[in-house]
Amino acid sequence: MLVSLTLRNLATISDISIEFEHGLNILTGETGAGKSILIDGLLLALGERADTSLVRPGSVAASVEAMFFLEDGSEFLVRREVRSQGRSRFFINDELTTLEDGRDLLAGFVDLHSQGSTPALLQRRVQNAALDEFSDCSALTGKLSVGFGEYRSLLTRSDELSAQLEAIAEKRDIAQHELSLIEKLNPSAEDYNSLMFERRELKAVQNSAETLGKITESISGDDGILGSLVEFRYSLANSGIETKDVLELLEQADIALTEASSECSSMLSRIDSAPWRIQEIDDRLDAYAFILARCGGTIENLLSRRSQLESELERYDLLEKEHERLQETIPGKADSLYEAATVLSESRKRGAEKLEKSVQKELKLLGMPDAVFLVVMNDPPKNRSLVIGDVSICSDGCEIPEFFFSANPGMKPGPLSSVASGGEMSRVSLVLKLALVSVTQAPTMVFDEIDSGIGGETANLLADSLRRVSEKRQVIMITHLPQIASRAHRHLAVSKEIVDGLPVTSVHALSERSSRVEELARLLGGGRAAMEHAEKMTKADINQDEKGGEQP
Repeated sequence: MLVSLTLRNLATISDISIEFEHGLNILTGETGAGKSILIDGLLLALGERADTSLVRPGSVAASVEAMFFLEDGSEFLVRREVRSQGRSRFFINDELTTLEDGRDLLAGFVDLHSQGSTPALLQRRVQNAALDEFSDCSALTGKLSVGFGEYRSLLTRSDELSAQLEAIAEKRDIAQHELSLIEKLNPSAEDYNSLMFERRELKAVQNSAETLGKITESISGDDGILGSLVEFRYSLANSGIETKDVLELLEQADIALTEASSECSSMLSRIDSAPWRIQEIDDRLDAYAFILARCGGTIENLLSRRSQLESELERYDLLEKEHERLQETIPGKADSLYEAATVLSESRKRGAEKLEKSVQKELKLLGMPDAVFLVVMNDPPKNRSLVIGDVSICSDGCEIPEFFFSANPGMKPGPLSSVASGGEMSRVSLVLKLALVSVTQAPTMVFDEIDSGIGGETANLLADSLRRVSEKRQVIMITHLPQIASRAHRHLAVSKEIVDGLPVTSVHALSERSSRVEELARLLGGGRAAMEHAEKMTKADINQDEKGGEQP
């Protein structure tokens, strides 16, 4: 709970330190005394965005310190500094932290209700959130909202892929056909260059056929050189003269000529098959030429085109596989979403029934015994929902809850936004907030003048309700109603005076009964009758405390 709040150089506040107690803490004061500044200071301590206009004129910086006691008995000190130049600093237990981290750490410490939150109840989304909080299914709603967004994204992506696949179907067929032609050829720079070289060589061999034949005949024919050399070697070997060197040279010549004749014969044998091989090469080069004409005319462009087509078809395949995966995933997501929405719907229906009873009970306690409060479950709008199974589901679930109200007997309940008067709205708003006390986790509840439009016996009934709430958690309330102020466990009076030309707000704890009587009399309008009434109110409150044992 909030133990103390210290404010320095904040608007009309110079230096104030306020202590709070468990139970009902009431702040009263004249209009403009600075009561709302205290709430602004608390909001700063909770991480609200800083407004440099709050820095007191003539001051360099404003500061707020809030001390909390946690359930484990430990202390939690928050300090916020706001400089007139626009910079601010946030400290938790004297350690500098970021505004975002500080806000996260303080989430759930204080539940603030102000006049501004009453009109918010006219919004269906706020009513939805209130019901979910009461039904303890806010987490389930958040999970469903995320799941719905994911499911809708899957459907959108599936539709996009279907459209893309349909649009590229013809391109894909053309690309596959073109790639099949290229793959059938199986081109490579080495293959292409080798074919060109071999063709030139075969052509050259064909052109040299006659010469090669004459060489072969001259060397190995019946009257060829090799036959003559054999006879010459035989004659020299039997001549009786030394012919060893000459014979060796002739033998080498014989070997060389034999090899030359053999090579020429081999080349001539290739000439026999050259026409067939050249035709084979020409056929393949024609295939190259056909593909090259479609791919830029060079082998480099052809190979680049093949890579491009492979990449394109790979992208098409990935799109198709993604689409197939989505078709497998979407039904399971739909089932999960349907199940979550059904569970949420059941929780809401149970919660709505309990909330209706709780609000009806509180309305009677606030002097509206004939009022009717209903939670109507509307179908989600078609433009925001998707049909899954047999129900329409939107990000909020299977239904959009709406609060219906009727203040008078015989009047058909209608939407709260259209049937409730200003005073009735205030009471319904209070009742809803009181009903939500049982589920809110915040140990401290702050009400900033939410009792506008309430008076008379209703104010007494509201005071009773607030005392009941304060038994469970700390309540801090700014009020102008003496009926409520008289029931305070701790009563703080806010006043303002001019010092050195500047307004100065001060806060005093009314610990003495006499000072409380004076403040209550002021709230009652002043005068002798008001003093007497205030005396009776304080006595009645003391007697009730002694009888009921409510004082903490």
